[in-house]
Amino acid sequence: MTPPVTARKMATKKQSKSVPGYIVTVDVGNSHTVVGIFHDDKIVEHWRLTTRPAATADEVLLRISGLVNQSGVKPAQVSHIGLSTVVPSLERPWVKALDFYFHKPVRVVNDCNCLELKIAYPNPSLLGPDRICNAIALKERGLEHGIVVDMGTATSFDVMKSGEFLGGIIVPGISASLDVLTQKTARLMPVTLQWPVKMIANNTDDALRAGLLFGFTGQLEFLLAGIQKELALPKPAPVFATGGWSNLLMERTKVINFYDPYLTLKGIRQVALFGKGE
Repeated sequence: MTPPVTARKMATKKQSKSVPGYIVTVDVGNSHTVVGIFHDDKIVEHWRLTTRPAATADEVLLRISGLVNQSGVKPAQVSHIGLSTVVPSLERPWVKALDFYFHKPVRVVNDCNCLELKIAYPNPSLLGPDRICNAIALKERGLEHGIVVDMGTATSFDVMKSGEFLGGIIVPGISASLDVLTQKTARLMPVTLQWPVKMIANNTDDALRAGLLFGFTGQLEFLLAGIQKELALPKPAPVFATGGWSNLLMERTKVINFYDPYLTLKGIRQVALFGKGE
């Protein structure tokens, strides 16, 4: 199996169209919101924020204006804006704030604005936009087949075959599992997640760490083996990892070929450039 490398070392498919100015991308997740600024195809600034489900457009405006001002990028230098949100109630506040601050149309990722990505769902509108972005990012690299493991609040396995989003798997994420365990039990306390020295732990904190980290690694390897078998390709599909916990799990597994912390943002960038405006 090819050892993990950063996605920067993988050749990417170049767009024929030149890209003016800066591109602002926003990925609103259940727990965290990631904001990135691209210049051409390079990410030059990025921030990770706590998602506030009840945030108003004014509150979003305050956050985004402060970040962009800190970066030194002027609103007038921004040519394109893309937004993906898995929290439906936050779409309107973010669109309103971004439109007001940059005076540019905001291109929102959804099943109707996905650069003609084919989606093998009976009801494509039920597919999360972050998962759409991951598939778009693979296609932008010139790939027809690929698997993305996105490790956030939930861990999703996004599978593309022959250029089509085929489907995937969703399981509880590491942090969500830890939260449930510590909230639903009287004597289990929250722990920092780091690899224990051994699997058979001799204290409660390491037992919890071992269960979560070794358990999720085993789950990851088992599910990827099953996906590869079901795909039945002549050679295994490349596996990309993204999301907050990817780096930690990659320390102990060889089933991931590429790590790209900005993969979802790169898919949003494509929709910002070539998708439909609001």
